[in-house]
Amino acid sequence: MTRQPPRKKTKEYSRIKIGLVLAFCFIFWGALWARALQVQVLQGEELAEQAQRQYFSQEKIMGKRGEIFDRQGRVLAQSVRSKSVYANPFLMDDIHAQAAELGRILDVDPDSIRVRLGRKSSFVWLDRKVSDRVAHEVVSADLPGVFIVDEHSRVYPQKHMLGQVLGFVGIDNTGLEGLERSLDKRLSGAEMVLVRQRDASGQRFSLMPRQPDQQVDGEDVHLTIDSRMQFHVEQALADAVEENNGQSGVAMVVHVPTGDILSWANYPFFNPNNYRASSPDIWRNRGATDLIEPGSTLKPFLVAAALEENVARGDSLYYCEQGQWRLGNNQIKDVREYGWLTVNRILRYSSNIGAAKVGMDLGAGTLHSYLTRLGLDQATGAQVPGQSRGLLRPPNTWSNMDLATISFGQGMATSFLQLARAYATLGNHGVYTDLNILQEQSSPVSSQQRVFSRGVSRDVLAMMRDSVERDGTGTRARISGIEVGGKTGTAQKASPQGGYSDEYVASFVGFLPAMDPEYMIMVLVDEPESPYYGGLVAAPAFQRIGGRLLSSQKGLGLRSLALDESSADRESFDRENDRFSVAPRQTRKVDTSSVPDLRGTPLRLAVESLIQAGIEPRLKGTGVKVREQNPSPGSSWDSEEKHITLKLCPGS
Repeated sequence: MTRQPPRKKTKEYSRIKIGLVLAFCFIFWGALWARALQVQVLQGEELAEQAQRQYFSQEKIMGKRGEIFDRQGRVLAQSVRSKSVYANPFLMDDIHAQAAELGRILDVDPDSIRVRLGRKSSFVWLDRKVSDRVAHEVVSADLPGVFIVDEHSRVYPQKHMLGQVLGFVGIDNTGLEGLERSLDKRLSGAEMVLVRQRDASGQRFSLMPRQPDQQVDGEDVHLTIDSRMQFHVEQALADAVEENNGQSGVAMVVHVPTGDILSWANYPFFNPNNYRASSPDIWRNRGATDLIEPGSTLKPFLVAAALEENVARGDSLYYCEQGQWRLGNNQIKDVREYGWLTVNRILRYSSNIGAAKVGMDLGAGTLHSYLTRLGLDQATGAQVPGQSRGLLRPPNTWSNMDLATISFGQGMATSFLQLARAYATLGNHGVYTDLNILQEQSSPVSSQQRVFSRGVSRDVLAMMRDSVERDGTGTRARISGIEVGGKTGTAQKASPQGGYSDEYVASFVGFLPAMDPEYMIMVLVDEPESPYYGGLVAAPAFQRIGGRLLSSQKGLGLRSLALDESSADRESFDRENDRFSVAPRQTRKVDTSSVPDLRGTPLRLAVESLIQAGIEPRLKGTGVKVREQNPSPGSSWDSEEKHITLKLCPGS
């Protein structure tokens, strides 16, 4: 038996191999977990945002802004669809080349577009509310990452009508002035977030709101304004300012029982469709923001307070010093040299000296109390921005001269709107009446906050009637067929250097009808040329507005006025002046089928006859007889709203 040689020992590599495989697996899985940690934890948020940008994008757009209507449902402000251009820089191929092309289409500096596209955002506005032609060019260019979206632009279809009151909105549909600003929360649409999905090639295949049930459109608002009445008031105000070479003017019509503002005009006009073309001074709603010294229009409240406190009666006599009265080192003047006047006549003839003496009897504290109860130092409830509160110093700081001047409306200041509220209170038989311009607030005044008793209010209304219907300062405000009551005002303007300037504010406030007011009309002209008296400058504008109001009142949806030709002549007016009597007014029947021939007719007769026939007279020149007319006699009317221009004989 042969012996075999011993076999060489071989190394065992199996365990090493297994170890290497396991080590490789651990390293591999460790690397995967490390990568997962990096992707999911360390870079998770950043990568998730990148994914969102690739497959989803969010766009914020505003809902449609609410529209503004007048009391008859006519549109005063509305929103219309317009196109805007935006971009997602992450989806653009060549930002520099596309910026150059967009600059050409949008007529914008390409460098400014490149700067905006360089922002780390998936949504960049390029141009807002572009024309349809520009939007079509953008679509036709088919630029990657550039899109068109619908927005809403604000449009005012009545142009300058009610411009300062309505105000305007900015590029983002945010109210900047007027009611657009004060009612911005109600009118503004909610912000809606749109989610856009895209496929791998970047094509959009879905568009959906984040909250499908979200209400995004703003609330519509209905005003107490009547746009047809507004048109005529603005026309009459413009004529009054231009004919007297004034700087500006304000006019208002108020429905007394409810405090509804039916019309509110500011002149010069301004078109909110193109607000950038006007200066901020024109945007200002002067009736709410500007303070004026009310002048003689304050005297009815002085007299009412004196009657209420039993300081004086309507027939109480005051000596008016023949037109000049020295009080301390100062002198108070009247336009005419009056002697003894009753309180009735002090108001009728608007005597400053008589008013000052009534105020001295009443006392500073009592007068101040009534002026504050009328709200002459407080903003009104009408939701218009920028209302001034008025300037009325505490009564313990008044000197005797202060008391005298405040008694006839100087040495204090109030806004046109506050003065209108005070007159609405007087016209509503002494019950405090706030003003409103929103129809939702419109309702008969039920407040029991009484400033003057019914009897005192009626006495003062009768004095205001006499100021117009008798030989007072407001005779140019007469309207045939109805009693008119009113008060003129001519206030000297304060000078920035102190004291008073040579400029004046002419005003007139009146009621229709005089004794049971349904409507109140206020007209103010700032800085008219001489003659600058309220009875000559503002009262004729009141007459024009009142005549138009009577001819169109049925369309207002309010109580109609009974036009009784004999109503103004039925009362004898013999309470305190037997020598004065009112002759029955004669009118001439006008054939409205064609333009009547009024040449050679006395002005008063021609105007009253036209108003009765529902035709608006427009006067040019001065005089008391009609010389020429336009349209010519016998011609047909150009439109349903008939009006005729009468040229007067100069010097007649």
